[in-house]
This record gives sequence, structure tokens and C-alpha cells, in this order.
Amino acid sequence: MNQTTAVARPARTERAVAWATITAPVAVGVTAPFLEGSATVLGGIAYGAVGGFLAANYMNRLPDNLLHQLPAADIIRAHRTTLFGSTLTTGMALLMGTVQGPAGTDALMAGFLDLAGNPIPGIVSLGWWAGVALLPIKLRKILARQRKPKIPISVPPGTPAAAVAAVLDTPAKQIAYRWAQIIANPENGTHKNQHLQVRTISGLRWTGTITAPTGQSVTVTPDTVSSAYQVPADWITLRPGAHAGEATITVNLQAPAELDTSTLAGAWRKWVARTGGVMAGTHLEDVQTDPNTGGEVAYVIAGEDLNQLPTPNRTELAGALRTNSLLCSYNPVPGDPRKGEIRLMNHNPLQDGVPFPGTDVLKISEGGYIQIGRHVSGFPARIQATDPHLGARHLFIAGVTGSGKGGLVQIVALADHVNGYAIIYGDPKGSSNPDVETMAAYSGLGEDGVMGALRVAYALLQWRIKESARLGMKNFQATPDRPWVRLILDEAHVPLSELVDHKKEAGIILEALAAKARSLGIIVTVVNQAVNADKIGGSTALRMNVIQGGSLVMLRSDSGQQHLVTTGFEGVDPGQIPASWDVDRPLVYDETVTLKDPKSTFGLGYTLGPGGAAEMMRTFILESAAPYIDTEAIVHPADWPDWDNRDEIAATSILGDEDGTDSDPSDGAGSLLAGIDLGPKKGPTAEEKILDALQSFADPAGLETIYTSRETISRVSGVSGSTLDNTLGNLRRKDLIHRGADCGRERGTYALGRLPDPGE
Repeated sequence: MNQTTAVARPARTERAVAWATITAPVAVGVTAPFLEGSATVLGGIAYGAVGGFLAANYMNRLPDNLLHQLPAADIIRAHRTTLFGSTLTTGMALLMGTVQGPAGTDALMAGFLDLAGNPIPGIVSLGWWAGVALLPIKLRKILARQRKPKIPISVPPGTPAAAVAAVLDTPAKQIAYRWAQIIANPENGTHKNQHLQVRTISGLRWTGTITAPTGQSVTVTPDTVSSAYQVPADWITLRPGAHAGEATITVNLQAPAELDTSTLAGAWRKWVARTGGVMAGTHLEDVQTDPNTGGEVAYVIAGEDLNQLPTPNRTELAGALRTNSLLCSYNPVPGDPRKGEIRLMNHNPLQDGVPFPGTDVLKISEGGYIQIGRHVSGFPARIQATDPHLGARHLFIAGVTGSGKGGLVQIVALADHVNGYAIIYGDPKGSSNPDVETMAAYSGLGEDGVMGALRVAYALLQWRIKESARLGMKNFQATPDRPWVRLILDEAHVPLSELVDHKKEAGIILEALAAKARSLGIIVTVVNQAVNADKIGGSTALRMNVIQGGSLVMLRSDSGQQHLVTTGFEGVDPGQIPASWDVDRPLVYDETVTLKDPKSTFGLGYTLGPGGAAEMMRTFILESAAPYIDTEAIVHPADWPDWDNRDEIAATSILGDEDGTDSDPSDGAGSLLAGIDLGPKKGPTAEEKILDALQSFADPAGLETIYTSRETISRVSGVSGSTLDNTLGNLRRKDLIHRGADCGRERGTYALGRLPDPGE
């Protein structure tokens, strides 16, 4: 039998800690006046370190995995209140003694004797002694009792009294004795000669090392230990040791957190990480209390059998945790495929709304970010408007009517106004957002007006392309006369799908802007009810270039939208965002009870910025931007010499007169054309048409490769069907173009040039 004593905490250790807790304030108060020079500094540093640790322990902010590795973890946890009280009274004594010397100590310890003459010092002294006196009162049971064995054992009849006394000496020996009699007994033990060495003991658990005879493996099971110590098998953990003949054991004396389904760890282990669960094979690390939500937050880690975390459906995950989707937030950790964040809330901090704090939050950061609201984690919800190296960063806002699109557009426009950007605004519904109209340098309202806004933005694009080539500008540099310009297209499905006379022109303009405008200082902002291609004129290239070229804000929308976004929105279903927050309603209607009115989830959704992952957020609540608008500071693109002709440009289609017909050479003009060959001229080949179409969407600055969808290539080039497929194949073989799918891009897209070498 191996009866090595563990690192245990017998009754005398707990009483020693209790006496130290009680005497520390008085002892420090007496010695503090005699500390001088470096001793005073070292004493202050030591008190700060110990005080900080005990304060964190008092607020239950110390991680369990850290606390359990500390000596006397059970005492530290059990006596956190008295330890913290002793810390406060000791700190007062140290401060008075080191700052005011013996006079300060006398005032603190004896000031209550002169309460009538000096009431303030007397009250402080009386309060200090009350705090000191409270400590022995709270610890009276510890000072009076002897710790009894926690694990009863049975002693075989006839055992000598001396042997019984040795067995009952410490809890560690009790544990080892029972192990030796029931499990390791060489004659009738369940696992003969597999001895236990107890390592640690606390009021929560004990741990040890099991060693098998040389040449054998440890075969002890949790069920065997459960039977021997009358502890549930689920509370027992066995792990491999340093070699096959060794194992470590942890026996919890009460249900661990990971088995308590009222905790995040317990619910995760039982319902989420189980075999067949939503995130099977995962576990949690660094579980912490989340003061922002009244719940818990933790990291989700992929198990050893997983290469990366599975992508959970947020609604299924909420169901597995026995809560609703508004009280459960999950998002991957960007750049780490094996790590995510889970937040289980008692209340959603976004429910009360996020009041607009003022225009200071809209000031653009060095990296080009602006705040639009607040994440459920408490962090600011940000989108990137510009990038110091890549230029403009586009924005796609999706959400059904009433989800908060208009409010977010107003916030984005106000940020542009505050930062000195020019705004071109197109709204086919008319004046639905008058504050944005006020801030805009040009507004195109109504079905015809929205085309004017698009044409103005397109003409500006063409000017800046030529100017960039003339000046040799590789990166756009904003100046007061050459500002950033944001094009805001509200209800984009109207000009792209519903306006029969204009949808072709609108599609060409927006695809050109989405592909080329980034390096020319023009930010494209598309606002629509959904990101489906059929809702934006069938243009997957537009969707891809806007979303991948910037940020996406997904408010309450149709289910399945997340599948249309390449990365970052996996598992997010915007159709599951309810129109209102939960309201408790009785099962049976009682007309004497007034029902509560539901509150709208206006502005609730998910943001996805460059390189990030979607996280639940809510936009600022801004009823009207009018109080923040400076009508004398409306910015326009002063670098464009045709700005004064914008109304004429807005009224002119970029397609020209497509309905016109050619003259008949047999009419009276025929004599004027005598001798001129009017026969049909050879037009461009299918390859030339496709290359021209791709060139029209190429980045003029050559900073990045722009991919265009097959449907867009067909529409712009006029080549379709098998001719299109054959010609695309020929161009690929000639290394004149390459497919997006060959380098991780969206399938069915193409770009100019040969396929990039992975090593480049």
C-alpha cells in the first residue's frame, strides 16, 4: 500500500490561514510606521500584488484552471470574503502608518477613544475596528472545529488500534488506504498492485497518480473508482501519464461545472459537444463571467480529432444551449480555424437600443474605419470606408423593409459629411431619407432621378480614370479639391431589375463602378432588401465586387442569404432575426391583465468587415441627422471640371440612341456616297469581344485582379451559348484569361491574364 502524504490542507492549515487573516491588519498597523525608504516601496508593491489577487478572487474572476493549480485553492476560494475584508483593513493600516507615521497609526487604532473631541478620526477608527472585529466572528467556526474526514472508510475487524490511528491521520491517508484495500490489494483487489499516490486535496476534488507494476498498463476505470469512493463516475477523470504504466486521476467531490447544465460549460458538454451534437468534438476554454450580458463567454476549441471547427447554424446552436437566438452569439476567431467565441446571455444588451453618442464616433480612424453601432460583445461595430493602400471600400446593406436600412444609411451619410466626403445619392422611391438628400452633393430621386445619379457617378469615374492615367497615379490620394466620393444607391433592385427601360444601363454602370472605383476614390454603397443575384439584375459580379471589396451589413432579411456570401457569414440566418424582442405572454388570456407591447429589433443584424467574421450588432439609434448637418460644408468633387454640367450628364444615357436605324444607301444620299465601299465590314471576333468586356472591368490602377461573372461577360460582349463557352476555353488555353475557381474565387468568374502562380 502506498500511503504517501499529499499536498493536503488539514484543519491546522485552515486555522493558520484564519489567524493570519485576523491578525494581519493589526500587525501591519503596528509595524508600518517603522518602514523607511525602500522597505516602504517594497511593502506597497507587495500589498498591491496580494491585494489585486485577493480582490479578483473576491469577485470570482480567477479562472478555475489557474486557481486549482495554486496551493490551498479550496481555502482561497472558501474564504474569499474574509480574505478581501482583511485586505481592505490591512491596506488602511499600511497607508496610515507609512504616510503619517506613528501619529497615523495611533489615530487609526485609538481614535475611537476621542470620538467626541475628533469625530471624523474617531468614526474612521471605529469603522476600522468594526471591520477587524468582523473577521474573527466570521471565522469562529474555523477556529473552533477540527476538520473531519470527508471520506468514511471501513476498518476490517481485528485491526490494531495503532494501525487504525495511522489510517485516520489525514484525508490523504484515508484515500490511499481505501484504494489499497479495494483496488490495489494484491490478493483480492479489483486491479491488483496498481497503486495510488495522492497529489492534492481540496474541498472540491482530489488528484493522484496511478502506477501499474512494471510491464503492465493501468487498467483502472472510472466505474471502479466510483464504486470504491461512492462518487458518480461522471465526476471522475482519468488521463494518460508519462508512460503506459502511469495515469493521472481527478476525483471531484461535487458536480464539476462542465457537468452542471445551468452553466455554459455543462450545457456545452452535454448538448453541443456530444457525439452527433451541433459542434461535436469541441470543448471550451477560458470560461468567464460576462458582465455585459449577465451570462458567460468562452473560447470554443476544436478537439484533437478535428482540423478546424465545424460551422454551426446559429439557430441550432441556440436550441442546443436551451435558449433563443437573441441570447446566443457565436463567431469564429478570424485567422484561427480551430478557435471561436461563444456568448450565452441572460439578457441581450442590444435590446434597449444603442443611442447615438455624437459625431465623435463617426470620425474616421487611421485605418479608414467608422463606427455604426455596438456589437453584443460590447465592442464597437465598425465598417471600413477607405483603406490607406487599397483605396475605397464598398458597402452592401441588406434588409427587408422596417429592418433599419434607412437609419443605417443616414448614419453612413452623416459619417461621410463629418469626414469631408462628397455624396451622390440615388433613391428610386423618392425623398424617403431627406436628411441624406440634404447632405448629398447630388441627389437623384424617383425612378428617372436615380438613373441621373448613376450617370453622374459613372461620368466622374471615367474622368478619374483618364486623370489617373495622365498623372500616373497608382493609389488615390484625397485632397480638399479631390475628395472621396460615396455613391449611395437605395433600393438597388428597382433600377437593376424593375425599370425595363434602364436596367441594362444601370447594370453596366454599377458593375463598372464596383470593379474600377475602388482605386479612384469612389465608394459604392448598395442598399437592397436581399443580396440575391435576381434582386440586383442577375449580377453576381456586382455582389462579389461590392461585398468582397468592402463590408456587408446584414439586417433582418430572407433566409439563405448567408449562402450567397463567400466567407464570414457561415451559419448566420438573417431570416431568423425576429421583428421584435421577446415578450412574456401568459398561456391563457386574461382580459384583466394588460399585455406588453413588443419592441422592434430595428437596426439589429450582423456586420462583416474586411478580414473579419459576422457578429451580432445593433446600429446607433438616430432619429434625424438634421441637427448635425452643416449646410455650408457640403462637399462636391471639385477636381471634376464637368461638375457644373451634371444635370445635362444626368439626363443623357451612356448607351446613346440604341433605337436609331442606319441610313438606306439606296435613298437620295446614295449619290453622295458613290465610289465608297458600303459593304459589310468585318467586326471584332468573339475573342476580341470577350477580352474587351473583361478589360472594361479591369482595375485601371492595376492593383488587384477583378473577376467578372460569365453572365456579365455574355451581356456586355454579346457572345452567348456554346460560342461563349468555347471562346472562354480557347482564351484560357492561350493564358489570356483565367478562371476564378482555379484560385479560390467564385465559380463562373473570369479575369484577364494567366493563372497566378501560388508562389508569386
